[in-house]
Amino acid sequence: MLDPILKKLKNSLKHKDILIGKEDKYLNAAVLIPLIEMKDEIHVLYQVRSEHIRQGGEIGFPGGGKEEVDNGDYERTAVRETSEELGIEEDKIEVIGHLGTLVTHSDVTIDVFVGVLRIRDLEVLKLNEEVASIFTVPLEVLLKMKTEIHIVDMEVKPSFIVEDGDEVMALSSKSLGLPDKYDRPWVKQKRKVYFYRYDHHIIWGMTGEITKAFLELLND
Repeated sequence: MLDPILKKLKNSLKHKDILIGKEDKYLNAAVLIPLIEMKDEIHVLYQVRSEHIRQGGEIGFPGGGKEEVDNGDYERTAVRETSEELGIEEDKIEVIGHLGTLVTHSDVTIDVFVGVLRIRDLEVLKLNEEVASIFTVPLEVLLKMKTEIHIVDMEVKPSFIVEDGDEVMALSSKSLGLPDKYDRPWVKQKRKVYFYRYDHHIIWGMTGEITKAFLELLND
């Protein structure tokens, strides 16, 4: 009786995503770290988001949310979004590999890929309305760059304040039969935020964390 269950489990676990609840609990996105060879140097491309979109004016990598057309393939998401945002043909984007999956504090998963843009210079790119501008950092410069680390406090709150000032209890310990301590904020923890500065640009937040992971891979 147990054998069929074990057989099914073994088969299912082979293809199971490492992150539990990834498709149900989280919003799923993917980005590409684009490498470009210019004047015999490898550069990393960053883009500045347009002011009218979410996190406008901030720096990131090409990418976006997973869509049905991607058929659950996050590499496909990264390539499609890069093509749309930078105005580059997909056959000029060569994916090298998958760096990993970042889970953000806002419950978004970001699958990070590294790839090469097979273009002669930046002039061939046609940025769409989501991208205000782009810039590149020579990889050699990035590898020598100092990582700034700042600390923020984060906590889980069982309630929130609505526009009229009333407090709404999202999780009531009494009605759910939980200990009273869960009526107060809990899981207070400190979180590291990574910063890189290049010219007048500040690379930080999720992009800083992805940059750090990429540089650690190269320095390993």
